[in-house]
Amino acid sequence: MFLRFKKLMKNEWIQAPVFCIGAVCGGYFLSIGTISGIVSPLAIALAGISSPLYAFCMLLGSLVAYTVHQAPEGMQFLLTALVSITCIRILFYDNHKPYVMGILTAIACFIAGLLLDFMFRNGEGKLPLYILESFLTGTASFFLADAMQSIQENKIISLDAGKSFTFAICYLLSITALCGIDLEFCNLGRITGITLTLFAARQFKQSAGTLFGALTTCGVVLCNVPLGMPLLFLPVTAMLAGFLYKLPNACLIPAFFFMQILSSAVLDSSIELVKILVELMIACCIYAMCSKLELRYFIALPTTPPVGQRQIIQQEQFLSDALRELREETSAVMRHLTINPVFQPIQQVKENICKTCKNYNICWKLHAEQTEKAFQQLLHTPAVSIEMLENCINFKKLAETMSVYSQRRALQQMQKVQLLQNRAVTLEYLQLLEHLTADSAKRRALKFCEAETVALKNMLNRCAITEDACFVYKLKSNRYAVEIYTKQEEFPLATIQELLNRQFHVNFKFLSLQQKNTYRHCYYQIPPYQLDSAIKSINAPAYERCGDHADSFTDAVGNQYLVISDGMGSGSTASLASRIAVKTFRNMVTCEMSPESAIRLVNTMLMSETSTENFATLDILKLHADTGELTLYKSGAVATLFHHENQMQSIVSKSFPVGIVPNAPPSRDKLFAQNNDMIIMLSDGVDETEYPYIKQLLKQNLTPEQITQEIFNKASVFHGGEIRDDMTVIVAKVCSKIHAPVARHREQIKQKATVNK
Repeated sequence: MFLRFKKLMKNEWIQAPVFCIGAVCGGYFLSIGTISGIVSPLAIALAGISSPLYAFCMLLGSLVAYTVHQAPEGMQFLLTALVSITCIRILFYDNHKPYVMGILTAIACFIAGLLLDFMFRNGEGKLPLYILESFLTGTASFFLADAMQSIQENKIISLDAGKSFTFAICYLLSITALCGIDLEFCNLGRITGITLTLFAARQFKQSAGTLFGALTTCGVVLCNVPLGMPLLFLPVTAMLAGFLYKLPNACLIPAFFFMQILSSAVLDSSIELVKILVELMIACCIYAMCSKLELRYFIALPTTPPVGQRQIIQQEQFLSDALRELREETSAVMRHLTINPVFQPIQQVKENICKTCKNYNICWKLHAEQTEKAFQQLLHTPAVSIEMLENCINFKKLAETMSVYSQRRALQQMQKVQLLQNRAVTLEYLQLLEHLTADSAKRRALKFCEAETVALKNMLNRCAITEDACFVYKLKSNRYAVEIYTKQEEFPLATIQELLNRQFHVNFKFLSLQQKNTYRHCYYQIPPYQLDSAIKSINAPAYERCGDHADSFTDAVGNQYLVISDGMGSGSTASLASRIAVKTFRNMVTCEMSPESAIRLVNTMLMSETSTENFATLDILKLHADTGELTLYKSGAVATLFHHENQMQSIVSKSFPVGIVPNAPPSRDKLFAQNNDMIIMLSDGVDETEYPYIKQLLKQNLTPEQITQEIFNKASVFHGGEIRDDMTVIVAKVCSKIHAPVARHREQIKQKATVNK
């Protein structure tokens, strides 16, 4: 029945009349509750975020209430403000920014207050009250607009520190408006407040229960002080219920019921206990029927890491700063420390042997240049006779001494090179350690979801899974991410995925990793951006093994990576270097290391190898799955082609390959991708003359597999009939499933990045 009604409501000819009737009814019922004698402005806040048609319908509903209740004076401000907001929404209908809607609503209320206070009441002094009403109404309108946008984009209302204040005001106004519906046997506002307070106490523990209880009490008191007296101890009762959240509902509900009814009876004997009793029974029954409904699926409360974890974050950040300072001080000391000059054999021979010779002036004054050249030749080949020195009377002694000095000089040169290399590697390791510590601190500062983590543990217990650790957290985009660590080999990945889909009402994907005997299973909510890619490599006929290595993988939160590495040299040596680079990068990134730190680690590893040719290019593409941003990291790699809006852009590298020099950061370029954009990554086996042909292929709407195959089919033609080098091609297509508000947000980020650049 619900699905049939939902499908029916998609028809605009049915949707508009139903919403208009709902707006008229809402305007009528929300015009009953009062604050200090003035009608609750919740109807104005709702009209401020609605279309002009629905705002006008709410005005009609309020006019009906005004007529039925025989024109109460407190409704004049509401009617004047609704007229003002309807006119303003007609003028500014295209603007959907939450803060603009809040400001316009506040302005409409302020204009209504001015008209009433100065034009119709001759300045009776109620303007401060109208200003307060304007502030409250504008704040509530901002929250409602932001909540609607958040639901459209993320299907959940996110409450950070600032939005929690606006939520509190909106909740107060809502309870006040509902309290106006006061029947003989119950009050709708009190029933709603008690029910939501019980939900908050059970699902978010004592702090949230106390907060909701206090807001409910304040909202009822604002409407009518005697009406709010029975709920004076509701925050305390909710706090006690929050401490008992682990009890089953069969115990928690009666405990809450009796605590609240006793506190109401103690306050005043004149209170209508029968009415309070009925309201508590109704609220507890509603909660019992809907107790499986999780508020966290609709509201994301602000979460902070536990105190102990915040201390660890601070310690790691402090350690990272200390490592950076140590690296800078070490570098400064190394610059001031002098290295002993390399031994000069020719000068020593000249001083120790030649100066005592009678032919010294002839050799070193008349024929100084020829003698210098002869000594240089003797230094490198001491066993060879030299024409210039055939008549030297000390040649035998000269040759023996020069041989000893030559060995000494070579040893000193090796020591100097080794010292310089050790200094470079030391600084490189210090910087790598600094980056790793900073990355760890950033990972720990995630928004952990305590209630969801408890639900995950219960789920694993029901599936008889023994876990070492598990937790649920949210990314900045409010996507869920789940990590499970276990030593259990038989793990039902697909079953847990299906259970998570049902538990959180979103779709998950999973990634499984293993280190020794520990398994790490990562689940992440499917992001709005993904890559459809194809990879193909072939080796040149002259080589048995391909020196290129390519890979495609996803990290623990859904960001995708494409990697190409071309090992320098040929055959097995080149293949080994490229394979080490790609495998190390993948292992580190999937273990939550940042790409920059992973590239630095690869560079350090290849530098420590003994082979002089053990270095490789590294070409990496990262897709930020939430924003569609592409980041290219290039270390000595060839150009990457980016096809966007029928234009092809070539991004080239401006850095060294990894494994050659220390402290060689990759060049980094950022691009914003849209749906159906194409990225082509190549090794140096593909000649630049093939680029125009690739551009023509991109205009034919081919799949990544078809484009990859066509590039290889024509490779021999562009290389003069023979492929002389290894070839690797990756073609990727951006696929997005984002809503219009998200697209507008991305466009704002893109414009801001362009301005900053």
